[in-house]
Amino acid sequence: MKWLNRLGSIALAMFALNAIKNFLSKNTIVVFEKIDEEDEDYEDDGPTNIVNLKPENYDHSMDLRGTPTHICPCGCEIFNVKVIFDNFEIATYFLDMECSNCGSLATAPTPIDTKGEF
Repeated sequence: MKWLNRLGSIALAMFALNAIKNFLSKNTIVVFEKIDEEDEDYEDDGPTNIVNLKPENYDHSMDLRGTPTHICPCGCEIFNVKVIFDNFEIATYFLDMECSNCGSLATAPTPIDTKGEF
């Protein structure tokens, strides 16, 4: 009877291991880490300050100047542009601009660059 119990336990263990192997081969397990808002490392101060709208490094930046664009290839639509104000309005802006996300250089679009007007 002792051997029968051991053989039954081994058979049950083999069945369980086979079931686990089949489950893991057919499914992907994803583990998410919940960020605790009371954790000291978690900082959410609201919107990003405009002073911080620059890339941490320029490893992935490109020189895209030449063809006017309003969207960077990285998907960002925010650019750093130098402007001149006159009577509280933008009077002049430089055509060289820098992507706020990746730091790529690009050419700013002008009204004449719209489709169909040349």
